[in-house]
Amino acid sequence: MSTTVLCTWPWHVKAFQYPLMPLTQRNPSNNRRGFTLIELLVVIAILGVLAALLLPVLGRAKAKARRVKCVSQLGQVATALIAFSNENGGRLPWQLTPLTQRDFFGPQSDDFTGHPAAIYSLPTLRTGLGSAEILWSPCDAEREAANEAARADWARYDPIEGRILPHKAISYVLIHGADIGRPTTVLGATRNLSTCDLGTARWSGADEKRVLPEAMSGLNKGQGQLMAADGSARQSDDADIGAAGKIVLAHRESAGGVTVGRAATGVLGCSATPQPVVGVKIPNLFPKIAENGKGTRYVFILDCSGSMRIDKRLQLAKHALYRTLEKLGPKKEFFIYFYHGASLPMDGEPLSATQDNIARIKPWVNAIPAAGGTDPRGALREAFGEKQPDTIWLMTDGIFKVGNDLPVRRLITDLNKDKKVRVNTVGFGRKLEDMDKSLAPIASENDGSFEFINSNLDE
Repeated sequence: MSTTVLCTWPWHVKAFQYPLMPLTQRNPSNNRRGFTLIELLVVIAILGVLAALLLPVLGRAKAKARRVKCVSQLGQVATALIAFSNENGGRLPWQLTPLTQRDFFGPQSDDFTGHPAAIYSLPTLRTGLGSAEILWSPCDAEREAANEAARADWARYDPIEGRILPHKAISYVLIHGADIGRPTTVLGATRNLSTCDLGTARWSGADEKRVLPEAMSGLNKGQGQLMAADGSARQSDDADIGAAGKIVLAHRESAGGVTVGRAATGVLGCSATPQPVVGVKIPNLFPKIAENGKGTRYVFILDCSGSMRIDKRLQLAKHALYRTLEKLGPKKEFFIYFYHGASLPMDGEPLSATQDNIARIKPWVNAIPAAGGTDPRGALREAFGEKQPDTIWLMTDGIFKVGNDLPVRRLITDLNKDKKVRVNTVGFGRKLEDMDKSLAPIASENDGSFEFINSNLDE
């Protein structure tokens, strides 16, 4: 007997109602969704917070690395200076005897001996330093371009031939009282000292650049670097310098070496604001300014050669210039040139002698150093050719060093053929006989007057 078995699907299974799709035809993106706008904003906010936290950290790390490199370079500069001293009886370049100074710096030794630009240009020091780059601090972006230009001429610098490094190619100043025989004395520093004396200075910062031209963009207020006479270099803060500075005290109280007495704290190559000369009368460099001034446009051409460091002449001249400008009044216009081996004009055009304009040019005036030779011809050509002066005041503290070239007196005669410009001359020094013999004739030939001002104000 046969039995029939019936196979049936459960009633709840609907077989083949929805046919299966091959795997290759499935689209997985159907199961995905994009970020919402809120999610994107949250991510962006998180990234912004992380950037805000990390960027200052990275900035501080870079600044710290630059300071470390600067300290390393100062150490190399100290090594070169110590080597020079060891080869010259323990004397640094600015401590040489007068005869030896002429051997190293040539006939312009008075102009060159005490300025870092000339000192670093000595062939023996150039060999020890290796490159102009070592004199530029990575904390000093303002002077990078000038230093890069100096690197190409590095082998040509030699004070004997009158060729020295540009002042603006150098980030490091030197300290007058340094002595290799006194290891605790300060040999040099970054240039961002607020005054030209370690005993009164503090470290100026990048945020003060507008009013303090010596500030460096890579150093904050209270930050600087020092090198010592023992060859060491270090980062520094305001506790090290000033009247109660621990390093300044050790510097002053040192003993030995070629220095007699307490070590001086003056800064060589300083561009800081000139400090008042306490107890000293400011000389009147431009006497009878009203009587001797012709017309309304006055041009001042002032010597800033290296010998202007003597008796603080440049410092006194700057104070005297400010006092003179304040006497002019807003109806008069002024323009200023400094000169050494080249012309150093102020920016722009002549300005009316208002208090605001005088304040405006002070940072530039303050930053002019005493360095180089004594050649006013470039400034004179520019003044006669571009500024249309009514009266010129030409000041020097010595002899015009122009060699066998066109003398200053003849140049003025050529430039002022119609005698429309009055030219007054001022000799500023210790002795009248030390002045250029052409000063008085220049004045008499150009409707002007000659004055001698004694810079030895103790007499």
